[in-house]
Amino acid sequence: MSPTRDDPAVVFPFGLPDPEAPVRVFCLPYAGGGAGLYRTWAHRGDADATFVPVQLPGRENRFHEEPEKDFDTLAERLATAIAPWAGDRYALFGHSMGGMLAYEIAHRLAESTGTPARLLAVSACAAPDVERPEWRIHDLPREEFVAQVRRLNGTPRELFEDEDLLDLCLPRIRADFSVLASYRYRPRSPLAMPVTAFGGTRDDQVPTWSVENWREHTDGDFRLHLMDDDHFFLHRHEQAVAEHIRDALRRVSA
Repeated sequence: MSPTRDDPAVVFPFGLPDPEAPVRVFCLPYAGGGAGLYRTWAHRGDADATFVPVQLPGRENRFHEEPEKDFDTLAERLATAIAPWAGDRYALFGHSMGGMLAYEIAHRLAESTGTPARLLAVSACAAPDVERPEWRIHDLPREEFVAQVRRLNGTPRELFEDEDLLDLCLPRIRADFSVLASYRYRPRSPLAMPVTAFGGTRDDQVPTWSVENWREHTDGDFRLHLMDDDHFFLHRHEQAVAEHIRDALRRVSA
């Protein structure tokens, strides 16, 4: 079965990728999140990179769509949507679940286009070969599921304070945990691109050692940047993260 062909206008809600951009950095959100996470990033373009938020089915401007529940299906859909816009100067970034999607998309795009990404950047995301038993909670009853999601500190706490909003968002969050639970690591050759990883020193969900393990998955340069914060350090350190990505791209171009 061929992958679903998604409308680029909905996949890239803040504007289609600029083919003249120096490097297009495709940005993937965390579980339960959407492209709006990177709304301000879309305006951070400069001589080194343009950031392109990517929207997943079932959220924000795609809320009317059914969310995907299988990791490989979702990764293939996103790779198919990004491929025509990647060109020979692209990079991938993702936070938490988005980091795993970015990694799998990097492999798929390198294979399908013959051009590896300039950079893979992952944030609050353990290396792909690290076991994640805490992800397998998608089929729990509602109250148990909500309690587990809160315990994992993987979703903004404000969501749990509004019951109507929670009821609206729970199917999407449950679908994302189904995506995570369906992920199966397949040993491959290391990526032929540099990897930059970000971790939070107070992230109980993703310990520093599991982020450091990304160095085993690249034949290129590996850089680790630690933030004195929890799993959602991206919200408070987005400018620093974006600048580290730009620095990594400058090193590739040097």
